[in-house]
Amino acid sequence: MKFLITALILICGSVSAQSYQTGDLTVTNAVSYPTTGRSGAGYFILSNTGAEDALVGVEADYPKVMLHKSMMKDGVMTMEHQMRVEVPTQGQLNFAPGGYHVMFMGLKEAWGVGDTIKATLIFEKSGRLDLTFTVTERP
Repeated sequence: MKFLITALILICGSVSAQSYQTGDLTVTNAVSYPTTGRSGAGYFILSNTGAEDALVGVEADYPKVMLHKSMMKDGVMTMEHQMRVEVPTQGQLNFAPGGYHVMFMGLKEAWGVGDTIKATLIFEKSGRLDLTFTVTERP
């Protein structure tokens, strides 16, 4: 019975997941997590079924929104602003904790489970893609 309930939850969660597309690029699983401070992050999976492209910007209604990459330097986790993220031909990029992510800075209110964050990804060749991040519990 436990297995059946878990399977149903996973199926329902994947059915309700929103996907966004522009040209050969598809974004799925756009999520954020609850915040307590003045910044938050957005994560997603970016799939490309066509030629190479590049994510060159992001816009949202916050004082500062940037593409970042987390990385370990000298034993310390740091974040580095990314002016451009290459999207490989016939490839996939995971924007996830500990790697690439969208950084939203200057939040006036904390984000809670169920909140939504609207943003626009800007691609070099494929143009603009509007999407909505849904705030969910951290896994």
